[in-house]
This record gives sequence, structure tokens and C-alpha cells, in this order.
Amino acid sequence: MSSNQFTQISPHYDDLMAGVPYGLWVEYVQALLKHVGFDGHNVLDAACGTGNVSELLAERGYGVVGVDISAGMIEAAKAKSGRVEYHVQDLAELDLGRQFDFAISLFDSLNYIIDVEHLAKAMIRVGEHVVEGGYFIFDVNTIYALAHHFFDQANLAPGRYPHYIWSSEYDHATRLCTVTMTFEVLENGETRQFKEVHTQRGHSLEELQQMLINAGFEVVDIFHAYRFRKPTRRSDRVFFVAKKVS
Repeated sequence: MSSNQFTQISPHYDDLMAGVPYGLWVEYVQALLKHVGFDGHNVLDAACGTGNVSELLAERGYGVVGVDISAGMIEAAKAKSGRVEYHVQDLAELDLGRQFDFAISLFDSLNYIIDVEHLAKAMIRVGEHVVEGGYFIFDVNTIYALAHHFFDQANLAPGRYPHYIWSSEYDHATRLCTVTMTFEVLENGETRQFKEVHTQRGHSLEELQQMLINAGFEVVDIFHAYRFRKPTRRSDRVFFVAKKVS
């Protein structure tokens, strides 16, 4: 992740994501765990952002530790309930000195790790933090989604800040999707405009499977997002369910 991503938008991120049904995401993760017959209690939320999912998991009785590379996002997370332990760490250098029953990484966070070797290291480090027999559940935007400009969107509704316009460009050779994000936010009764440029990589399902295997996981299932069916070539988001076996 480059240094100009999730910086200025961090204090406004929860407003930006106000329409996201976080509870349904948590319920889907719980359904995936039930699907594989696993009942874990301690969870690592890898690339946790401002901690919205972490907080919901804590409310539901899980012991949660959240980690994100963005100091601004973690600052926003720490301002919440106090039930969750948060750390600023790069997943490729993750070192918490403990293991968890399972780990999650949601909202296409792993697409933001655009260097393949860096992502492979992140998988290994997450694997080191999951107990044998535990699980790693994560989602990614597919190559299809990035190539077909699913990121292109806007909110210019009066009174609904932040206003934004997102425009993406996809490079088929590198599989990099560059998203120029123009924001207008309301601060102390005045509007302010700024721009962030976000980059995601379209990781193939085969690449991700091999990285998981190299990190000591067995890929149990790959699902079209929010469903229990196999992805198709037009799936825009997929979930991986991987079991730590070594």
C-alpha cells in the first residue's frame, strides 16, 4: 500500500462507509465458520481499517485484535469502544507474539498489497499467527471486477458528505487498477477538497491458492461473495476459506 492511501480520508472513513452492512459481513463470516464446523473464539482482524468489523465481533463475544498499516485508520479505531486491541503493523512483518483461533481480512484489503512477494510474506505471517486447525477467511476483488471498472462511482448528493468521484484505470499487463479518488468533506462547518490515488492488484485465484499452501494452509472453499456457491468468471468478489494444517 502506498503512503497516500487512507491518509486524509481516515477521519471521514466511517462516514464514507456508512451504507455498508457490516453486520451482514460478520454474519457471513460466522456462517462460513459454521459451514466448516469450526467454533473459534479469538480472532485476528488483519487490515482492520477503522475497526467496524472488529467492534462487532467483540460485541458478539469474540476476543479481537485488529491490525492495519494505516496509523490514521488505527487512530480512528482506537477512539471506539476500548474492547479491541489495535496495532499499526504491516501484515508482511506481522509480529504479535501470539496465535489466534482464526484470522479474517475483509473489504478487499489484500488487493491493496500489490507486490506479489509482499503478499506472499503477508500470508506466511498471518499463517504464523493462526493455530493449527484454525482458519483464515478473506475476500478479494476479482480481476473481472477491476478490469470492468467496478470502482467507478460517485456521491454528489446534497448534505451527504463526504462527496466523492472515483475513476479507475486498469492495466491488463500488470493487473493493476489505479483509482483516482476526489473527495469533498465537511470539517468545522466548511468544505475541503482533496485527492487520494488508490491502487489494487487483481490476484488470480490460482496465485492466492498457492500462496496459502506455501503459508501452511489448505484451501477448503472458494465462494462467490455472500453465497455458498462456486465463483464464476463474472464473479466480482470471492471469499477464501483456508485451514491451517502445518
